[in-house]
Amino acid sequence: MKLLCAVLFIHAVLLFGAVSPKMTGGWKDLSPESDDVQELSWTAVKKINAESNDLFHLVPVKVLKAKSQIVAGTNYQLELEVAQSNCAKNQVTHDQLKAQPCQLKDAPRRHLYVVKIWVKPWEDFEQVTIESSKQL
Repeated sequence: MKLLCAVLFIHAVLLFGAVSPKMTGGWKDLSPESDDVQELSWTAVKKINAESNDLFHLVPVKVLKAKSQIVAGTNYQLELEVAQSNCAKNQVTHDQLKAQPCQLKDAPRRHLYVVKIWVKPWEDFEQVTIESSKQL
């Protein structure tokens, strides 16, 4: 009887573990068009512009991929295309740029970035890391 109960218990654990929709700590795909992801793209662009030597702000053009991971907080990873705007960094702040986005320059330089954003809202913590970039 104990053996039968143990076997049934093991089968139940395996069955429910196999149909679990997501793994704890695993990455979950997000909609690139969602409002949250679009807001995160501006967070990424703020870091990109801070590290860029370009005289003009780069602005998000399109989020190609987005995913999240629950850790001590949440990790987000975005793959996004950015392009050079006609707004000079010495004339427009990031907040102004975000509130009223500038136009793209004629034939702007375009880049593809992969950016990780780690947030812990209860600590007012945000860390943005540029993982890779390439000019398109």
